[in-house]
Amino acid sequence: MTRSDTIVAVDVGNSAIKIAIAKTSDIEPGKPLFMDDPRIVSRSFLLDEPECEREICDWVKREAPNGPWSWWVATVNRAASRPLRHAVSESFFDSKLNQQWRSVSHVDVPLRVEVDAPDRVGIDRLLSAYAASVRYGAPLVVADAGSAVTVDFVGVDGSGLPVFRGGAIFPGIRLQHAALAAGTEALRQPNEQQSSVAVATSAPRRIDKPATNTEKAIRLGLIASVAGGIERLATQYALADPADPNDSQDGRIAEPRLVLSGGDGPLIAGYLLSSHDWIPNLVCSGLLDLA
Repeated sequence: MTRSDTIVAVDVGNSAIKIAIAKTSDIEPGKPLFMDDPRIVSRSFLLDEPECEREICDWVKREAPNGPWSWWVATVNRAASRPLRHAVSESFFDSKLNQQWRSVSHVDVPLRVEVDAPDRVGIDRLLSAYAASVRYGAPLVVADAGSAVTVDFVGVDGSGLPVFRGGAIFPGIRLQHAALAAGTEALRQPNEQQSSVAVATSAPRRIDKPATNTEKAIRLGLIASVAGGIERLATQYALADPADPNDSQDGRIAEPRLVLSGGDGPLIAGYLLSSHDWIPNLVCSGLLDLA
């Protein structure tokens, strides 16, 4: 890559494709960019939008008309990444696509992984953990609240370097609501507009009293389950893998830093009682770090 290359970081998820664009000249080693940096342009595209792949290509050309372009792609949805790659090939490249399209796998992420099968960990989880550790160090807990919620732990090894130790996965707000509606006679299945459970604009900042009608009770229960699950796991991870005891005070184990991301992150953040850092699109951040 030359210093004038345009990096297109692509996070292909189960419900949306997230894109972040930056110039290699703006990426300085040792100084990671955050998504609110004015040098980064980002956007999310829903997979059910008509001609989503074409819209992505047109948007990238408008935002970064001058190539060459290097596409760094992380996918947990290969059925969605294949048509995007085809569209990118037609819009940007010819036979050189293989040199400009980088499908990132676990071997590309410079993070030690201590789990049963490192090659089977979702690349989105590894990149999020890597991006968070680059920005904050370790130990830390990385929670990504999307279609599914992942809560992963990044500990430290004997040399003080970050190491991915695994985590937990459970359904996100929309999946939980769909399952509740499907399994309960009195509740109807929501349409696409209702599937947000009407929480994005009307949720209180904390859970302090019982809900007084069914709709609010569902909303409260779903958000509380996700927020409570994240905080419970963060506490348990600290107990199971404590940091250096010399860093604790009064013999108490200090909880690791909590980093929150994902589409439902802003909503969940209002219900978390513990301190945390909100970073949108950690996966694209990790891809830019690799680039």
